[in-house]
Formats: sequence, C-alpha cells, structure tokens
Amino acid sequence: MADSTNASSERSYVQAVLSLIIPGLGQALGGARNRGITIFVTQATLIGLTIWTAAQRARFPDYGLSTRAFGLLLGETLALLFFLIALYYLANRTIARRATTRALARTILILVAIGAVGLVSDVLIGSALSPEEEGQLYGLTSLAGAALVAAIWLWNVQDASVVLQGKAPSASNLILLGSMALLVLGTRVTQVDLPKAIREYKDTQIILRRIVWPWRSAFVYEADDVSAQAKIQAPCPDGATGPAPNEPQDDVAWIVVTPTCGELSERDQQGQVEFGTLMIIEGGNFVPGEVANIQWQNPIGNPFTPRGVGEVEFAVGNDGSFRTELYMPDVVIASTAQGDQIHTLRVIQLGQQTFTLEFSREMKLALQEMLVTIMMGMMATFVGIVLSLPFSFMAARNLMSGIRSTLEGFIGGVFGLVLGAWLGLIVARPLVNRVGGLEAAPIQTAVIYTLLVLGGALLFFRLAGNLLETLSRRALPAAVSVGISVIGLGFIGGVIGYFLGIGFAHGILGIVYNPELADLLAPRTAIIGAVMLAAIFGTQAYRIGPRGEVTTGQLLYGAVRTVLNIVRSIEPLIWALIGIIWVGPGPFAGFIALTVHTVAALGKLYSEAIESIDPGPIEALQATGANRLQTIVYAVVPQVLPPFIAFTIYRWDI
Repeated sequence: MADSTNASSERSYVQAVLSLIIPGLGQALGGARNRGITIFVTQATLIGLTIWTAAQRARFPDYGLSTRAFGLLLGETLALLFFLIALYYLANRTIARRATTRALARTILILVAIGAVGLVSDVLIGSALSPEEEGQLYGLTSLAGAALVAAIWLWNVQDASVVLQGKAPSASNLILLGSMALLVLGTRVTQVDLPKAIREYKDTQIILRRIVWPWRSAFVYEADDVSAQAKIQAPCPDGATGPAPNEPQDDVAWIVVTPTCGELSERDQQGQVEFGTLMIIEGGNFVPGEVANIQWQNPIGNPFTPRGVGEVEFAVGNDGSFRTELYMPDVVIASTAQGDQIHTLRVIQLGQQTFTLEFSREMKLALQEMLVTIMMGMMATFVGIVLSLPFSFMAARNLMSGIRSTLEGFIGGVFGLVLGAWLGLIVARPLVNRVGGLEAAPIQTAVIYTLLVLGGALLFFRLAGNLLETLSRRALPAAVSVGISVIGLGFIGGVIGYFLGIGFAHGILGIVYNPELADLLAPRTAIIGAVMLAAIFGTQAYRIGPRGEVTTGQLLYGAVRTVLNIVRSIEPLIWALIGIIWVGPGPFAGFIALTVHTVAALGKLYSEAIESIDPGPIEALQATGANRLQTIVYAVVPQVLPPFIAFTIYRWDI
C-alpha cells in the first residue's frame, strides 16, 4: 500500500514537472487528454494575443520585439509568483492550518500578487525594454498578459498533480484567469477610454437630440424670408469684368456688390488667411432693425457661411438699408473646372416659419428606403429559411452522430465525389454552349451546371463508395484493404494539408511578417502541411484497421458547423461590400448580404433547437424500423416547429 502511494506521489511530481515545461502535458499523459489540450490551447492563444496586442502601439508592429519582451516579462512574473506561492505554502504548513485560515491566506496571496506586480511594474518593464523600445510596445499590456499567463502556468502545474490522484479539479481558476486576460487585452485592442467618454459626452447631445426627435426635418415649413443675391466671378482672369452689377429696386429687397470679379482668399497649412478681393455690399428694402446673414454658394451649388473674412451677421438700419464689407472667402476650385467660375452671394433675413402637413424630401426618401429595407429583410428571411433548413439538420449533433460508414466506403465516396463533379462538368459544357453560354442564358447555364455537377458528384459518391466497400469485404485481402485505406486517406489528408499550408503562409506569415515572405515560403509550407496531414491521416487509417468504421456524420457535422460559424462571424456590411462588387450597388446587394448572414444565423439557431429535442420519439420510431427521413418528419419536425417559428420571426425583426 505504501509502495503504491509513493509511486502515485512520484508520478504526480513527474506530471507537475511536465506541465511546467509544456502546459497541459501532465494532464494529457495522466488520462485527462481533453483537459490538457484545453489548457495548452488556452495558453497558446493568450500568448499569441498578448504578443499581437502589445505590438499594435507602433504603426508598423515589430512582433519580434514584442515576442522578446513578452518572454522576458513572462520569466520575471513566473519567478515573482513562484516566490509568493512558496510563501503561501510555507504559511499553510506553519501558521494557516485551519480551513478558514487557509481560505484567508489564499485571498491574501491573490491581493499580494496583484499588488506586487503593480508595484514593480515600472522595474519589470524597464528591465525588458529600453526607453526607445517602450515607445513601440504597450509595455503595461504585455506585463499584464505575461502575469496572467504565468498565473495560469503555475496553476496548471498544481492541477496536473491533482489529476493523477483521480480527482476532478475545478476549472474555475482557468476560466477566471483566462477571462481576466481577455478583458485586459480586449480593453487595449478596442481602445476603451472611459474618462474621455464621460468627459466629452456633451458632444453627442446635438446628434442624439435629432435622433430622438427628428420631426422638424420630417416636414416642410413655409417661411417668409427676405433675401437678395448677386453673382460674383472668382478667380478673375485678365480682361474679365465679371457679371453685371445689380441695380437698386423700389419694391423688393436688393443688394449691390462691387466689384463682381476678383480673387478668392487662401489659407495655408496653419490656417492663416491670405485675404482675397475686398467687396463692398450695399442693400435696401430689408426689414428694418432685424438681423441679416450672408451666405456664399460655390459654382457647383453648395452653400456655406464664410468665416474669418468679414462680418457675416449684422443688423439692418431703421430705413431697411445696410452697407458692409467682406473679403471673397476661400473656396476650393477643382483643377478640372472649365470656363468662368460664377459664385452667388446671398443676404437673407429669416422670417416666421409656418408648419405644413407636407412631408419633406428627406422624409419621403427615408420612408421609401424604410420600405425597401423591410422588403429586403422579408426576402432575405424567406430565402434564408429555405437554404438554412438542410444545413441546420446537418449541423445537429444528435442527428448526425449515428451516421457511420466503413473506411473504404468513405475513401471511395470522397474520390467518387471529385470524379463525379469532374465528369458532370465535362458533360455540362457542350449543353451550356448549345443554350448560348453564360452571357446569353445565365439561368439555364446555372441550372445545367448545378444539376449535372452536383448530381454527378452525389451519384459517384454513392457508387464509388459502395464499390470500394464491396471489393474490400468480398474480393480483397485484409492487407490490401489496409494498404488502400492508408494510401487513400493519406492522399486526402495530403491534399487538405497542401491547401492549409498555403493558407498558413498567406494568412498568418503574410500578416505577421510581409506578403513577399509569404509568397516565398508558400510552396514549402504547402509541402510541409501535405506531408504532415498525409502522415496523420494515413496513421489514423492504419489504426482503424480493415473494414473499420468512420463517423462520417460527425465529420459532416463539424464541417457544416465550421462554415456556419465563419459565415456568421463576418458582418453583413462586409457581405454587402462583396455583393456590391458582385451585382453593383442597390437593394439586390443588400438582399444578398442579409441572405448569406441569415442562412448562417438561422442554421445555428435551428440546429440548437434540433439538438435540444426529446430523444424519446426518435428512439420509438427507430425501434419500429422507420428510416431516417420518416424519423425526421414524424419525430423531429413536430418538436422543432414552435422554436423554428420563433427564431424566424426574431431573425426577420433583426
């Protein structure tokens, strides 16, 4: 008994050391493989996110510097936390022997660890980064991420020793520390600045007031404004005299501007004004004693109030006349503009506005676009329901987990799928040319290609799978079947690994380093990926053995779930940009964007509803010999219909 206890204790120490070297390794070797993988993936993710986030301070991130700084800070915080934990265990052995005292000591340890890292943060950052390098990295973010990664690392060592004792330790510490790390990194990435948000909230009042109460802009107001205008030419070419000046009027408001041809003001990069031509503005027959405003309109019809070039708001005299001066304002004239550039100077006295029941042009446009948006949502929801239903059933684990096939049937089906699609493509081409091709008959072309390529792929998937399965069972020796399985599955893995290697080069190396390096390394990473996955897939085929089974339903479930998650994670606005490139701007592009996102969203919601149904009716029908289609129609659909309706209405509302 004592020997087994000592052996268990020694193995516990070995596991702890292994997890200290590689997080999660001790747990994986101790039988808790999923727990070990979770810890390793969590640590790797947090390390990568911390290095990436810390490097974002510079315009051109230096990930090498960020990696080096993180490594140094991780080592320093590991040593600091290890020292504090040693003190904690020493206190448990000498002072804190009661459970309540140990809980208090654990709380004190956490507070002391946070305080210690905070107190020596400047020293730690200064030891890892030079003053010049501190301007290129978020040092405090890197330190916080390193400290939390170090805390998870040390916790994982203790967790590995507990796993071997047959216990099921809680993962609450991992969840808590991981969540804190994500919060710290997310705060930096999203540049959360609460003091700024609180301090400058007043800047939003104008726009928020218009959002809450937009009705003044929704209707037309009739106003008895008093106004007069004059035409001005600027710039003034040599020999030009400009538009003819206005003449004073007897019964309507008038203005006379002199000169009517001149040069515009200019501003330098510091905002200093070099004044243009000075204009004298005189007017009459305005409302006595009321304020008048000057408005300038450029040659393409955009009005604005000129600033910094003279008095633009003044009181009219008791006799209804005025005289003021104004420099010609700074106006940007396009370099491609041709002919005389005629501006308009307008003097306005705002009168009493009268409310009318007529909608404004903006309101009419808004109502029209609201109707278009509602129709787009309705169309996207309807089409999304039709397209998402098959995906939702394939993304339901409880329906797909029971679908199995032999390894030979799976391999033959995959090769038959590719062969059938290729043959369908060959047969479709002459038919497409006969109907006129893609430009003359796009719908017929799409139908032909879809039916023949998809139909051929499904047909040969079934035929080739059954053929290879039958040969393996009845005609081929077991050794030959194993060889075919290893080579076939290895080839499939090699093809997948080849494209994953190219994607790694362009998607990871191209982002972290540069596209030129990605182009250079892409062939090598493709070959490495192909060899690695071919070896993994081939080994797995050998382990399954002759005539072994493959959970094809689980593979299809994982593939569909992955695609739905990726599509759903991309914002509809991005899909709209793709739709604009595809079909041009307009409601059709919006319909495409909403449909794509709706298919992914409803597919996820529907599949979750399917997975939560009562398995009793399914088992009862299967016990009577019902096939899969009958099981879905009579056992699944009645249970999921209410949540399907609720999710559909919710999605349309979104």
